[in-house]
Amino acid sequence: MESSESSGEITVAALIFDADMKRVAVRSGAPDEPPSFRVPPRFYPETPEILAAIRRETGADCVILRCLDDGDAESGRPRVYSALTRTADRLRAPFRWVAKSRIRLPDGVSLAEPANPAPQAWQRDGPGWTREMADWLSENLPSEIRRSGWTLSQIRSWAISAVFRIETGSARLYFKASPSYFGLEVPLTRFVARDFPDISPRVIAADEARGWMLMEDLGNHTLATSPSVDVWRETLNALARVQLAYAAKPAPLDALGLERRRPRDAVQTLRTWISSPASAGIRVWRGRFDEALKRLAPNMGKLDAMRRRLDAVALPRTLDHGDLDSTNIFVRNGRPILMDWSDAAISHPLFTAAMMRPVSREPELRDLFLSHWTQFAPLDDLREAFAISKTLAALVRAAHYRANIVPYLPDGSPELRDLERYIPDLLWIAAAELDGFG
Repeated sequence: MESSESSGEITVAALIFDADMKRVAVRSGAPDEPPSFRVPPRFYPETPEILAAIRRETGADCVILRCLDDGDAESGRPRVYSALTRTADRLRAPFRWVAKSRIRLPDGVSLAEPANPAPQAWQRDGPGWTREMADWLSENLPSEIRRSGWTLSQIRSWAISAVFRIETGSARLYFKASPSYFGLEVPLTRFVARDFPDISPRVIAADEARGWMLMEDLGNHTLATSPSVDVWRETLNALARVQLAYAAKPAPLDALGLERRRPRDAVQTLRTWISSPASAGIRVWRGRFDEALKRLAPNMGKLDAMRRRLDAVALPRTLDHGDLDSTNIFVRNGRPILMDWSDAAISHPLFTAAMMRPVSREPELRDLFLSHWTQFAPLDDLREAFAISKTLAALVRAAHYRANIVPYLPDGSPELRDLERYIPDLLWIAAAELDGFG
């Protein structure tokens, strides 16, 4: 097999089910095992490329249900996905259908649903959930789109979201479903879009009970693919504008039910973890987690001093995005669009920017953001507070992931392996920052 290093591609295997999920597609003349396809090595957003490869070779239009195994490119173990087709009659040679009971699964892969906890509805109930979503879209799409006709393409399917793109000849919209533990994402997205329509996508329709929303076009690319420093500047100006507005009027955020994440609570959580690492319930990355705790344990006194110094620069608490990086900032007509409020909370105003790598590394961007806060403190004091913020923001995020996300990820799932790792990674960030604190 050609290596991913030489071709820029990896191998993925796909269990392609028919509409009743009783048959699986295999290659004629080959063992009854999932067919494999070559795709670019990205993990996100990989779904469109996998679907395109399946369609190109088999003729079937599919949706991805979930990733069953994230594979290992170095050893050649393929990433494995389950997929559903509604066009079983289009399966072309050399592919054929066999009973699901006959399929030979790759080592370590199981079709049994995880019991702790079960996957999201869009991952386990492909036929029913997809029909339900399409019916809801048909009822809620703007009338001009319903009249002109529209196509639906899948962008993402994993434990923390399902994303689809709706396209017509002249318009493009996005549908997103979030799990119940991100229950505030839909109302908060609507809330921010109402107050700041220039930097947030308009929500056309929403079902808060199900965590569904239909949004206007987000733009053609994210800030991760844009080399423009000007867009970074506009992003920081937009972030400060949003935060200052809600710092002046925090009551609406409290009314939404946003969690208040305090550095002192995160430091106390860290103390608990240090005294009893098992209490954190880390399932995959226990070794890396324990090593991070050992690195942090001698510096608890530093952490207390750091927290007191941050509190001495009295800044109002406000909206903290919780995960604002260059992949969560879309660029539409050259302007930033802030997205993905699922991790948001009420917290320290510098935490969002301090965790954005370009801002923490570039004094010009840092000072641009801090200039919006000089009504509360001198710039030199704000610079000191910003330097302190990264450590405490990392601890706050680690506590948030452990309390609000990781417990809901199924045992053995790629999402657990991928997202639980953020906890020790964030602790290592805090430890590295502490080393430079006097």
